[in-house]
Amino acid sequence: MKSFPSNAKIGLEVHMQLNVGKLFCACPEEGTPTGYTFTRKLHSLTGESGTTDVSAMYEDSRDRTFRYVATTNSCLVEADDEPPHSPNRKAVEIALAVSMALKASILEDMTVMRKVVIDGSNTGGFQRTAIVSMGGAISSEECRAGIMALSLEEDSCRRIGENNGFTEFSLDRLGIPLIEISTEPDMKTPEEAISIARAIGNLTLVPGYLRKGADAIRQDVNFSMGHGRVEIKGVSRLNFIKDVLEKEVERQSKLSDAMNILKERGGFREINFQEITEKMKLSNSKIVKSGIDQGKSVFIGRAENLGGLMKKDGFTLGREVADSLKLMGIKGILHNDELPAYGISQEDVNNFVKLVEMGRKDSFIMIICYKDQIEEANRNISKRIEKFLSLDFSETRAAMADGTTRFMRPLSGSSRMYPETDIPIFHMDSNLLSAAGDMIPKPIEVASKEVSTDYGISIQDARVIILSGKLDLLKITGNHGNGKVLARLFTQTIPEAERKYGKEMDEVKLKTLIKYCSENNLGRYSMERGIEELLQEKTMDNIISEGSLLPIESKAIMSFIEENNLENEKNVGTVVEKISSALKGVVNPGEVAALLKNKKNKGSN
Repeated sequence: MKSFPSNAKIGLEVHMQLNVGKLFCACPEEGTPTGYTFTRKLHSLTGESGTTDVSAMYEDSRDRTFRYVATTNSCLVEADDEPPHSPNRKAVEIALAVSMALKASILEDMTVMRKVVIDGSNTGGFQRTAIVSMGGAISSEECRAGIMALSLEEDSCRRIGENNGFTEFSLDRLGIPLIEISTEPDMKTPEEAISIARAIGNLTLVPGYLRKGADAIRQDVNFSMGHGRVEIKGVSRLNFIKDVLEKEVERQSKLSDAMNILKERGGFREINFQEITEKMKLSNSKIVKSGIDQGKSVFIGRAENLGGLMKKDGFTLGREVADSLKLMGIKGILHNDELPAYGISQEDVNNFVKLVEMGRKDSFIMIICYKDQIEEANRNISKRIEKFLSLDFSETRAAMADGTTRFMRPLSGSSRMYPETDIPIFHMDSNLLSAAGDMIPKPIEVASKEVSTDYGISIQDARVIILSGKLDLLKITGNHGNGKVLARLFTQTIPEAERKYGKEMDEVKLKTLIKYCSENNLGRYSMERGIEELLQEKTMDNIISEGSLLPIESKAIMSFIEENNLENEKNVGTVVEKISSALKGVVNPGEVAALLKNKKNKGSN
């Protein structure tokens, strides 16, 4: 994309998981499945304002049944069979400390609210959330962004997938404390949004408040370019923000162009669908055959003035329409702009054109669904296109792996909020504020210098260790004497080994390895060997019993060199590799080089 729209407004909602256990019970933040499951159906209800939220009504209309997988870190609170406990005090302290770092206005009392969420991600049909502070700002090298609010809330269930008609979720993530920082829409470009998201992340990474894991930090992006606010959920990586925003600009630009053409043609009228199931029973289309075999019917209708607009220049209005139908269980639509295809011939297309009396500027839409779905599907199509015609593109969309976005639901509003009656108002007392004051995160520049000094490592290595979430591990296992060795492990050896084996290093095992090597005066090469073997699924007990971390004695190394005629080998690495393959233990390349040099010097005398 050559340029970004000058009227663009970007805001962020950054969600950060804390490593202090669950928010409303005593369960830890990590767990595994227990084998116990239960099912629920969730329904919408009115919020504090007396109205029902449009997104809740939308989810309610989908009429899904959810199955939940209990885990070792879930209890009756997560199952919504026991009232929540008092909020995790440590989580509140961290939320206050971050608020202070942002120079936000802290509320005297924290009131927990219920936010209606019936997409299955919470067992009770709501998410508990509480505003801790409002206002403040954060700055980056690119720009400054105001803060709307900082909230403390419980994370949602982790979606597993669809199974036997159920939408399945795991309870391991439900209830983990989240700090949510919502910014003002002060960013104008993807680069500014990325820089602010990074600055917010750094604020909590410096003191090590965050839970380890791929989903510890998640961003939702709010975007507008004059057609209403679009909330893009699940932008998991910082650099992904740029891809998503640029493709959203392209989508909205092409959608706007299509709607202006549609207006010029006279607009859109509700489609008059007619059933053609009998005529399609001999179709060669697998899509059509599969639908009919499932007891579905085939409907077709003239889409007035939509000719050439359903799919044009890489943009598909057809997909925009189909996305909302998929959430009804209708897999999609077929239309004139993409046919012949999918087993439907040109002859079929010609017959459809005659059947619906399609004009030059028209298209046709074919839907395969159950008979009792067609009226609702037709209303859905009409509402969606009429909304687009008003140039209101506001909605909640999901970020996809390729950077595009897909329709999820209408935008939620204040109607979905109502008070949590099971949790008393939480007063921010002086002891709490004092404890939070001692925990205010330091700027990354300050923290990097301090770590550099304390452990005798470079400022750059210190920064990488902090931002990779390994500062706590360095504090537990490191000192000024072994700081450089650990810095190399954390910044180079481990990332390279993780890429090589396609696995993430277990920090508990890593801690055990470093402790063992330190207590037995084993250095860098023993630690590197241990990392390799741990990533190959060996246990520390096996590694220790095999003695594979112990250094090979100089005498054994020299004997091997002599026995294999390696005295004149110029490449030390080759010698080291051969020794490592043949002998049990760790080889120090420096020692091998010294032995070879000494051997040559003796031979020349």
